[in-house]
Amino acid sequence: MSIKAADIENLVEPVITKERLKLCGIRVSASPRRPLIQIFIDYETDNITIDECAGVSKQVQDLIDMQPWAPLNYLIEVSSPGVDWPLSEPWQFHKNIGRLIKLNDQERTLEGRIVDVLAGGIIKLEHNGDVREMPLTELSGAKVVIELPKKPKVKRK
Repeated sequence: MSIKAADIENLVEPVITKERLKLCGIRVSASPRRPLIQIFIDYETDNITIDECAGVSKQVQDLIDMQPWAPLNYLIEVSSPGVDWPLSEPWQFHKNIGRLIKLNDQERTLEGRIVDVLAGGIIKLEHNGDVREMPLTELSGAKVVIELPKKPKVKRK
């Protein structure tokens, strides 16, 4: 019997709620021999630690092991979604205020810095000195751009 992401979500939800976390996503590999269960979690405002992920992993593993559908041999990974995870919820945009984001979809490429998140799912985005208000639905799927600090120029004699 294969593991379904919905089954994992039903098990995980109470643990995540109790820990004040947000569930960002679940992936389950199709491998019948040793399925991989990946659970992506985060805090709405703070950064999650490795120890917190390990604690959730242990709780979820204990719950899975008690299920009649649990495979004998599986792997579980619990982690933060990482900066390359697509933004889709208002709290994710709010958490990334001040950061540069980029959206690449089939229709366009859009890049800008998140200035604010307003009521009604409106995102204020700055690009080249212009600030635009855009509905979250138009920015869903955008990813945070990693910005490396610029090295100061050193004058040589």
